[in-house]
Amino acid sequence: MDEYYQRPKRQRRYAGYMKIIDIMVLMLTLAVSGLLLLAYLAGRINPNDFWWPALLGLAAPVLYMANTVLTLYWTVRWKVYLFIPLATILLGAGHITSFFRPQLSKHYDDRSGDASLTLMTYNVEGFLDWSGPRPRSNMPEVLGFVARTGPDIVCFQEFQTTPVITQREIDSLLAGLPYKRINFVLGQGPHGWGTAVYSRYPIVDGGTVPFGRSTNSSMWVDIVIRKDTIRIFNNHLQTTQINSADREFLDYQNFAADTLRQARIRSIVGKLRNNYRLRAAQADSVALQIAATPYPVIVCGDFNDTPMSYTYRTMRGELTDSFKEKGRGTLYTYRGLFSLLRIDYVFHSPRFTTLSYQTPSEAVWSDHTPVVTALKLDPK
Repeated sequence: MDEYYQRPKRQRRYAGYMKIIDIMVLMLTLAVSGLLLLAYLAGRINPNDFWWPALLGLAAPVLYMANTVLTLYWTVRWKVYLFIPLATILLGAGHITSFFRPQLSKHYDDRSGDASLTLMTYNVEGFLDWSGPRPRSNMPEVLGFVARTGPDIVCFQEFQTTPVITQREIDSLLAGLPYKRINFVLGQGPHGWGTAVYSRYPIVDGGTVPFGRSTNSSMWVDIVIRKDTIRIFNNHLQTTQINSADREFLDYQNFAADTLRQARIRSIVGKLRNNYRLRAAQADSVALQIAATPYPVIVCGDFNDTPMSYTYRTMRGELTDSFKEKGRGTLYTYRGLFSLLRIDYVFHSPRFTTLSYQTPSEAVWSDHTPVVTALKLDPK
């Protein structure tokens, strides 16, 4: 104590300030570490039973970064408190590779001739460009990119045909993929909205997984590739219904000035809660169909949920996430919310091996990026 008062007044004031700051940061550390620990449970809790951990699963990338920053802070301060956020991160080490896979060495594309199958999953946002005062069709650009990429199979979500975006023109631009199956959940006659699968190989069977009164959908197709039959599930699970005004609000552009911010926050949280519950029920339904599949299976599409969610864990089951095999970096698939979210996936059964995984950044025509994977079907 005497040593403290023997210091110059300026040093005593600085030491006092730092003590107060350390106490505040310690409280923040305990709170952020606790929230991340709860986020680890999000995938194991059905939102229909207890919904709010799902919000923490959504915030997991931010919570990881916050714990990393706090670990660095306490390291610089040379305080034992650094073990609080560090231990929290290490406890969830298995989850980290669902969000981020460091590239520790040079990456090579492992594809080997006819042994590989290239699959693309792409939410094309209705083939519409919303950047101008009026939406316009960007279908030629999107399908031109698909044709240049040259996948063997493409699974589309938010696929639509209209008097302007015609089925004939789509088929013409995808002439290299002559087999198709389309599942419209909205529309009449030749025009509609839903999901679609285009394939270089014959589609011999298909069906849907009922979602009730929903504009989202899940479909499956059986495809014969050489001597094997595989089943692909193409999924567009319940959307968050977060609109452009909500996204602008969440991006802090109008946050401080919005006099109705509490009502807006309640509205956004209410949308998330309701749609977490709907999505969980949809994931349960699809998972039952996946488990009953007699063939090697690929499950792909826009799940509208993060890797730390009940939806992800239920849909994946015992399947392999291609990102965890060959992804490099963060490779987000949704361009909104600071490009932090991976919500589009390709899972596969053990008979497949992921040879490569990409999310091409040049595909800028949708709010989602496509996921392109090369897979090898191992012999029985």
